[in-house]
Amino acid sequence: MALSLPLAPQRDQERSTRSHSLAPLRLRRRSTFAACAVVAATLLWCAGSGVTNTAAQAAAATGSSGPSSAVAIAATPDGGGYWVASSTGGVYPFGDAHSYGSMAGTALNAPVVGMAATPSGQGYWLVASDGGIFSFGNASFFGSTGGLRLNAPIVGMAATPTGRGYWLVAADGGIFSYGDASFFGSTGGLRLNAPVVGMAATPSGHGYWLVASDGGIFSYGDASFHGSTGSIHLNRPMVGMTATPSGDGYWLVAADGGIFSYGDASFFGSTGSIQLNEPIDGMAAGPGGGGYWLVAADGGIFNFGSAAFDGSATADINPLLVDQLASTGGAQQVLIADAPSAASTTATLTAYENDGVGWYQVFGPMPAVDGANGWLPGPSRSEGDDTTPEGMYAIGSMMYGTDADPGTQFPYHQLVCGDWWDEDSASPTYNTFQHVACGTTPPFARDSEALWTEGNAYPSMAVINYNTPPAGPLGSGIFLHADTGSPTQGCVSLPLNDLDAVLDWLNPALHPVIVMGPDSVIRSF
Repeated sequence: MALSLPLAPQRDQERSTRSHSLAPLRLRRRSTFAACAVVAATLLWCAGSGVTNTAAQAAAATGSSGPSSAVAIAATPDGGGYWVASSTGGVYPFGDAHSYGSMAGTALNAPVVGMAATPSGQGYWLVASDGGIFSFGNASFFGSTGGLRLNAPIVGMAATPTGRGYWLVAADGGIFSYGDASFFGSTGGLRLNAPVVGMAATPSGHGYWLVASDGGIFSYGDASFHGSTGSIHLNRPMVGMTATPSGDGYWLVAADGGIFSYGDASFFGSTGSIQLNEPIDGMAAGPGGGGYWLVAADGGIFNFGSAAFDGSATADINPLLVDQLASTGGAQQVLIADAPSAASTTATLTAYENDGVGWYQVFGPMPAVDGANGWLPGPSRSEGDDTTPEGMYAIGSMMYGTDADPGTQFPYHQLVCGDWWDEDSASPTYNTFQHVACGTTPPFARDSEALWTEGNAYPSMAVINYNTPPAGPLGSGIFLHADTGSPTQGCVSLPLNDLDAVLDWLNPALHPVIVMGPDSVIRSF
């Protein structure tokens, strides 16, 4: 059994000389697939009311495409590759599968719930839950349910062997046939125990099977019944099916990746005993019916038998936040403190590094605490307002702490009596580190921090270069420091073990920056 886990973290133990409770995670990703221009897309749709497909269910309930998740997989004719389709219309090719276009970046009336490839593999269709059809490459448009009021949402599709037609299937088992796809029957007039979730066509194109979420099978035309799970108590509902090349058998797949094989469909393995990050959402047969692929909602691919692993779409379905930023200013290390709202006093901090091939996640997300009064754009702040500045800022050239150097790559100064941070906006040394003789009270003392006395907050800390050099009384002393159990006066704080791990990892040669702010604006930095 060949198995590929989505987002499997690999531990990199070479980045720190100290032992931390938070070990660095290298979450490797393939290069982001850039969707090509639409070659031939025909857009027709009508209002949908929701879908039974697990990944698209929440999105369809809101009447929008919603967050992106993988919803379908289709194999190339020779089994040397596959496409993964997302609910927002993205199409991600792997192996010998080529891109012929997608709906990525287009506002959809309803989420995509399925796809089918043409017999030549030089095109494909996407279908939305309202029955809208999007055709690419040599996939021709033959019709849609755009002019119909559906009793139940569309949940899948299958193409005819000629590629000159297709069927759509709804959650109530209603069948809509277009082009040279003939109608052989449906469950539209039956009271179902469970909704239909998918379909597969026979090799001749003279029949098809429908599968319900309880594993019930409905066969029409020359599609023979080989068995079902209708009388079995399932751990998770069925989400799809695929037929063998001979048409004398089929596999059913459940949301936990459990596989049920019937007829001449052999069992090659399953994810039934694996803890998945996201549920399985679809499957496709491998070369010669000697295996199969499963796709999870996060784009993770699981391959069995003759189905080779050619990549997963996890990085495309769920791109790294660092890849969504407008710019990183040339930095090769980026910390992102992402807060849920401008009023929030908490955030999550994630660390990324670029090794020349692309960005990967090193730490996080870690719980972070920010200003007692939330967030403000940097130029809108004022000294003492207890807000954290939104924006992108370099990490200061010196790190400090009341404790000994925890193993940082930056120059480090252990704080001693007389070490201050000048926070007096009228002072000529405003927003800088200053040392005076121990026991001496500097003229800026009233508004400033005696750093050596702040062991709870500053056992070790990094300076965030906000308002440096000062451009007015916009605030000072913005640090990345240890969590003290309460909101900060504008800094970002982390649990101490997390803080030390991050400080040890930061490398001045890689010009690290911190990007911080509420989620609604953070991608603009």
